Amino acid sequence: MINKKAQMDIGRILIGMAIFFIVLIFILFVGFIMVTGSAVTNYVFDEVVPELTNLGQVGDANMTHIASFTIAPLNSIVQQFTWVTGVLYILMLVGSVGIAFGMRMSPSKWLIGFYLLLMIVLIFTCILISNIYEEFYTGTDDLAIRLQEHVLLSYMILYSPMIFTIIGFITGIIMFSGIGEEL
Repeated sequence: MINKKAQMDIGRILIGMAIFFIVLIFILFVGFIMVTGSAVTNYVFDEVVPELTNLGQVGDANMTHIASFTIAPLNSIVQQFTWVTGVLYILMLVGSVGIAFGMRMSPSKWLIGFYLLLMIVLIFTCILISNIYEEFYTGTDDLAIRLQEHVLLSYMILYSPMIFTIIGFITGIIMFSGIGEEL
């Protein structure tokens, strides 16, 4: 009976570790989508807002006056996406470290190998996303210019292999800190 309980605990630990790494990969993809989506939205608003604010009189409505109350505040919010996306990304990464505290466990030592295998998959995924993002970032088109405005989030994605490696080792230390009690 004890052996089956230990197997169930190990199974839950394996699933927990896999879910944790899926969350980290999801954070990486969300960061990539946030920065590209923000850059595209910023570009669209830079092109559309001047046209909408200079419409003048349309029928009985002064569209320039209406745009100053509707489009201009929305544009100022969109222009703040350059730093808001970076802060949200950092908060997600800090939250992932918080998840590691919640998943603190006392697994068998052989699970460290499984954890390191998941770390290797995470690092290769980070390298892939970082290289894809670098192709967009180093260009000379309008999208590249907008991506370069996102200094914080661009840095976090370009150096994601290093950042996620550090986070992975820190969370690994946190998760496996109770290793004295073997299953």
